[in-house]
Amino acid sequence: MRKTTSDQLISSPENEIVRRLRRLAQRREPGYVLLEGSRVLAEAEAAGLEFEVVAVREGDEFTARSGRHITLARGTFRTVSQTVTPQGVIAIAKVKELDASAAISAARGRHWPLVVLDGVQDPGNVGAICRSAAAAGAPALAVLPGSADPYGAKAVRASAGNVFRLTVARASWSDLAGLEGYGAAAAGGAPLGDVPIEKAGMIVLGSETHGLSRSDLKLVTVHLSAGVESLNVAAAAALILFEVRRRLAA
Repeated sequence: MRKTTSDQLISSPENEIVRRLRRLAQRREPGYVLLEGSRVLAEAEAAGLEFEVVAVREGDEFTARSGRHITLARGTFRTVSQTVTPQGVIAIAKVKELDASAAISAARGRHWPLVVLDGVQDPGNVGAICRSAAAAGAPALAVLPGSADPYGAKAVRASAGNVFRLTVARASWSDLAGLEGYGAAAAGGAPLGDVPIEKAGMIVLGSETHGLSRSDLKLVTVHLSAGVESLNVAAAAALILFEVRRRLAA
Protein backbone atom coordinates (compact mmCIF):
# COMPACT_ATOMS: atom_id res chain seq x y z
CA MET A 1 0.00 0.00 0.00
CA ARG A 2 1.04 3.58 -0.51
CA LYS A 3 1.92 5.60 2.57
CA THR A 4 -0.14 8.25 4.24
CA THR A 5 -1.01 9.49 7.68
CA SER A 6 -4.54 9.29 9.04
CA ASP A 7 -5.43 11.78 11.73
CA GLN A 8 -8.36 10.05 13.40
CA LEU A 9 -8.51 6.62 15.06
CA ILE A 10 -11.97 5.07 15.40
CA SER A 11 -12.55 1.99 17.53
CA SER A 12 -16.29 2.06 18.23
CA PRO A 13 -18.45 -0.14 15.97
CA GLU A 14 -21.27 2.33 16.65
CA ASN A 15 -19.42 5.24 15.09
CA GLU A 16 -21.52 6.96 12.41
CA ILE A 17 -19.02 6.30 9.61
CA VAL A 18 -18.57 2.66 10.65
CA ARG A 19 -22.33 2.15 10.63
CA ARG A 20 -22.59 3.74 7.20
CA LEU A 21 -19.85 1.49 5.83
CA ARG A 22 -21.80 -1.55 7.05
CA ARG A 23 -25.03 -0.25 5.52
CA LEU A 24 -23.40 0.37 2.16
CA ALA A 25 -22.08 -3.19 2.13
CA GLN A 26 -25.68 -4.41 2.26
CA ARG A 27 -27.48 -1.73 0.26
CA ARG A 28 -25.95 0.94 -1.94
CA GLU A 29 -27.00 4.55 -1.63
CA PRO A 30 -27.78 6.25 -4.98
CA GLY A 31 -24.75 8.20 -6.10
CA TYR A 32 -22.31 6.35 -3.85
CA VAL A 33 -20.28 3.16 -4.06
CA LEU A 34 -18.37 1.13 -1.47
CA LEU A 35 -14.81 0.22 -2.42
CA GLU A 36 -12.60 -2.35 -0.71
CA GLY A 37 -8.98 -3.24 -1.41
CA SER A 38 -6.09 -1.22 -2.77
CA ARG A 39 -6.55 -2.43 -6.36
CA VAL A 40 -10.23 -1.46 -6.44
CA LEU A 41 -9.44 1.95 -4.96
CA ALA A 42 -6.65 2.47 -7.50
CA GLU A 43 -9.03 1.69 -10.40
CA ALA A 44 -11.64 4.05 -8.99
CA GLU A 45 -9.07 6.80 -8.53
CA ALA A 46 -7.77 6.32 -12.08
CA ALA A 47 -11.35 6.63 -13.35
CA GLY A 48 -11.70 9.97 -11.60
CA LEU A 49 -14.10 9.01 -8.83
CA GLU A 50 -14.19 11.38 -5.88
CA PHE A 51 -13.57 9.69 -2.54
CA GLU A 52 -15.70 10.93 0.34
CA VAL A 53 -14.01 8.85 3.05
CA VAL A 54 -11.02 6.52 3.02
CA ALA A 55 -10.78 4.21 6.04
CA VAL A 56 -7.49 2.41 6.66
CA ARG A 57 -6.99 -0.48 9.08
CA GLU A 58 -4.79 0.38 12.03
CA GLY A 59 -1.21 -0.56 11.20
CA ASP A 60 -1.73 -0.30 7.43
CA GLU A 61 -1.09 2.69 5.18
CA PHE A 62 -2.73 4.01 2.04
CA THR A 63 -3.13 7.35 0.31
CA ALA A 64 -5.83 8.56 -2.03
CA ARG A 65 -7.67 11.75 -2.89
CA SER A 66 -10.25 12.32 -0.19
CA GLY A 67 -11.69 15.03 1.96
CA ARG A 68 -11.31 12.75 4.96
CA HIS A 69 -8.96 9.94 5.97
CA ILE A 70 -9.61 7.87 9.07
CA THR A 71 -8.01 4.87 10.74
CA LEU A 72 -10.14 2.01 12.05
CA ALA A 73 -9.00 -0.19 14.90
CA ARG A 74 -8.32 -3.69 13.61
CA GLY A 75 -11.37 -5.21 15.29
CA THR A 76 -13.60 -2.42 14.01
CA PHE A 77 -12.23 -2.82 10.49
CA ARG A 78 -13.25 -6.49 10.54
CA THR A 79 -16.85 -5.44 11.18
CA VAL A 80 -16.98 -3.42 7.94
CA SER A 81 -14.87 -5.63 5.68
CA GLN A 82 -16.73 -7.97 3.34
CA THR A 83 -13.75 -10.16 2.45
CA VAL A 84 -12.29 -13.26 4.13
CA THR A 85 -8.82 -11.73 4.02
CA PRO A 86 -9.28 -7.95 4.34
CA GLN A 87 -6.77 -5.84 2.41
CA GLY A 88 -6.70 -3.04 4.93
CA VAL A 89 -8.48 -0.20 3.14
CA ILE A 90 -12.11 0.60 2.43
CA ALA A 91 -13.70 3.74 1.02
CA ILE A 92 -16.89 5.51 0.05
CA ALA A 93 -16.80 7.22 -3.34
CA LYS A 94 -19.24 9.22 -5.40
CA VAL A 95 -20.37 7.69 -8.68
CA LYS A 96 -22.46 9.15 -11.49
CA GLU A 97 -25.78 7.44 -12.15
CA LEU A 98 -26.14 7.59 -15.95
CA ASP A 99 -29.10 6.95 -18.21
CA ALA A 100 -29.27 4.55 -21.13
CA SER A 101 -28.54 7.22 -23.73
CA ALA A 102 -25.06 7.73 -22.22
CA ALA A 103 -24.23 4.03 -22.53
CA ILE A 104 -25.60 3.82 -26.08
CA SER A 105 -23.58 6.87 -27.12
CA ALA A 106 -20.40 5.47 -25.56
CA ALA A 107 -20.84 2.16 -27.39
CA ARG A 108 -21.58 3.81 -30.73
CA GLY A 109 -18.65 6.19 -30.31
CA ARG A 110 -16.28 3.24 -30.13
CA HIS A 111 -18.15 1.15 -32.76
CA TRP A 112 -18.81 -1.57 -30.20
CA PRO A 113 -22.02 -3.44 -29.40
CA LEU A 114 -23.62 -2.33 -26.17
CA VAL A 115 -23.32 -5.07 -23.53
CA VAL A 116 -26.73 -5.64 -21.91
CA LEU A 117 -27.45 -7.64 -18.76
CA ASP A 118 -30.95 -9.14 -18.68
CA GLY A 119 -31.73 -10.67 -15.30
CA VAL A 120 -28.15 -11.62 -14.39
CA GLN A 121 -28.80 -11.80 -10.67
CA ASP A 122 -25.51 -12.98 -9.21
CA PRO A 123 -23.27 -10.01 -8.35
CA GLY A 124 -20.18 -12.18 -8.83
CA ASN A 125 -21.22 -12.88 -12.42
CA VAL A 126 -22.06 -9.23 -13.02
CA GLY A 127 -18.65 -8.18 -11.73
CA ALA A 128 -16.88 -10.84 -13.78
CA ILE A 129 -18.71 -9.70 -16.93
CA CYS A 130 -17.70 -6.09 -16.23
CA ARG A 131 -14.08 -7.21 -15.82
CA SER A 132 -14.15 -9.15 -19.11
CA ALA A 133 -15.91 -6.30 -20.91
CA ALA A 134 -13.27 -3.81 -19.80
CA ALA A 135 -10.46 -6.22 -20.69
CA ALA A 136 -11.90 -6.80 -24.17
CA GLY A 137 -12.29 -3.08 -24.76
CA ALA A 138 -16.07 -2.80 -24.57
CA PRO A 139 -16.93 0.78 -23.60
CA ALA A 140 -20.40 0.47 -22.13
CA LEU A 141 -22.85 -1.73 -20.25
CA ALA A 142 -26.60 -1.39 -19.72
CA VAL A 143 -28.41 -3.16 -16.89
CA LEU A 144 -32.04 -4.21 -17.21
CA PRO A 145 -34.37 -4.73 -14.24
CA GLY A 146 -33.72 -7.97 -12.38
CA SER A 147 -29.95 -7.82 -12.71
CA ALA A 148 -27.59 -7.25 -9.81
CA ASP A 149 -26.21 -3.75 -9.39
CA PRO A 150 -22.78 -3.42 -11.06
CA TYR A 151 -21.93 -0.80 -8.44
CA GLY A 152 -22.93 -3.04 -5.54
CA ALA A 153 -20.06 -3.91 -3.22
CA LYS A 154 -19.80 -7.57 -4.27
CA ALA A 155 -19.96 -6.81 -7.98
CA VAL A 156 -17.33 -4.08 -7.68
CA ARG A 157 -14.97 -6.50 -5.92
CA ALA A 158 -15.62 -9.22 -8.52
CA SER A 159 -14.79 -6.74 -11.27
CA ALA A 160 -11.52 -5.84 -9.50
CA GLY A 161 -12.59 -2.23 -9.95
CA ASN A 162 -12.74 -2.55 -13.73
CA VAL A 163 -16.43 -1.62 -13.71
CA PHE A 164 -15.21 1.99 -13.47
CA ARG A 165 -13.63 1.67 -16.92
CA LEU A 166 -17.11 1.27 -18.40
CA THR A 167 -20.00 3.64 -19.01
CA VAL A 168 -22.68 1.90 -16.91
CA ALA A 169 -26.38 2.71 -17.02
CA ARG A 170 -29.71 1.39 -15.87
CA ALA A 171 -32.07 0.75 -18.78
CA SER A 172 -35.39 -0.70 -19.85
CA TRP A 173 -36.21 -2.48 -23.08
CA SER A 174 -37.91 0.68 -24.32
CA ASP A 175 -34.62 2.57 -23.89
CA LEU A 176 -32.96 0.04 -26.20
CA ALA A 177 -35.72 -0.05 -28.80
CA GLY A 178 -33.52 1.35 -31.58
CA LEU A 179 -30.82 -1.29 -31.19
CA GLU A 180 -30.67 -4.54 -33.10
CA GLY A 181 -28.55 -7.28 -31.69
CA TYR A 182 -28.07 -10.79 -30.45
CA GLY A 183 -29.04 -12.61 -27.31
CA ALA A 184 -26.65 -15.24 -25.99
CA ALA A 185 -28.37 -18.61 -25.65
CA ALA A 186 -27.07 -21.92 -24.30
CA ALA A 187 -28.60 -23.72 -27.28
CA GLY A 188 -30.61 -23.06 -30.41
CA GLY A 189 -28.74 -20.01 -31.63
CA ALA A 190 -26.55 -19.51 -34.65
CA PRO A 191 -22.92 -20.51 -34.06
CA LEU A 192 -20.81 -17.61 -32.80
CA GLY A 193 -18.42 -18.00 -35.73
CA ASP A 194 -21.25 -17.58 -38.26
CA VAL A 195 -22.81 -14.29 -37.17
CA PRO A 196 -21.51 -10.71 -37.58
CA ILE A 197 -21.80 -10.06 -33.88
CA GLU A 198 -19.21 -7.28 -34.00
CA LYS A 199 -21.69 -5.22 -36.06
CA ALA A 200 -24.57 -5.70 -33.63
CA GLY A 201 -26.11 -2.82 -31.77
CA MET A 202 -26.17 -4.85 -28.57
CA ILE A 203 -25.23 -8.20 -27.07
CA VAL A 204 -27.72 -9.39 -24.46
CA LEU A 205 -26.69 -11.77 -21.69
CA GLY A 206 -29.49 -13.39 -19.73
CA SER A 207 -30.10 -15.33 -16.56
CA GLU A 208 -28.63 -18.82 -16.42
CA THR A 209 -31.87 -20.03 -14.83
CA HIS A 210 -34.50 -18.16 -16.83
CA GLY A 211 -32.69 -17.19 -20.02
CA LEU A 212 -33.60 -14.06 -21.94
CA SER A 213 -36.74 -12.10 -21.12
CA ARG A 214 -37.45 -11.37 -24.80
CA SER A 215 -38.29 -14.02 -27.38
CA ASP A 216 -37.76 -11.89 -30.48
CA LEU A 217 -33.97 -11.51 -30.27
CA LYS A 218 -31.68 -13.17 -32.76
CA LEU A 219 -29.74 -15.81 -30.87
CA VAL A 220 -26.08 -16.73 -30.84
CA THR A 221 -24.67 -19.84 -29.18
CA VAL A 222 -21.17 -20.83 -28.15
CA HIS A 223 -21.05 -24.48 -29.18
CA LEU A 224 -19.44 -26.80 -26.64
CA SER A 225 -17.97 -30.26 -26.52
CA ALA A 226 -20.43 -33.15 -26.46
CA GLY A 227 -21.99 -33.75 -23.07
CA VAL A 228 -21.37 -30.24 -21.73
CA GLU A 229 -24.72 -28.55 -21.25
CA SER A 230 -23.78 -24.88 -20.94
CA LEU A 231 -21.27 -22.28 -19.83
CA ASN A 232 -21.52 -19.98 -16.86
CA VAL A 233 -22.86 -16.64 -18.14
CA ALA A 234 -19.65 -14.83 -17.24
CA ALA A 235 -17.55 -17.38 -19.14
CA ALA A 236 -19.84 -17.17 -22.18
CA ALA A 237 -19.66 -13.38 -22.04
CA ALA A 238 -15.85 -13.47 -22.02
CA LEU A 239 -15.74 -15.70 -25.11
CA ILE A 240 -18.21 -13.54 -27.02
CA LEU A 241 -16.60 -10.23 -26.04
CA PHE A 242 -13.10 -11.33 -26.95
CA GLU A 243 -14.39 -12.62 -30.28
CA VAL A 244 -15.81 -9.14 -30.90
CA ARG A 245 -12.44 -7.66 -29.96
CA ARG A 246 -10.62 -10.02 -32.35
CA ARG A 247 -12.85 -9.11 -35.26
CA LEU A 248 -12.73 -5.38 -34.63
CA ALA A 249 -8.94 -5.53 -34.51
CA ALA A 250 -8.67 -7.54 -37.72
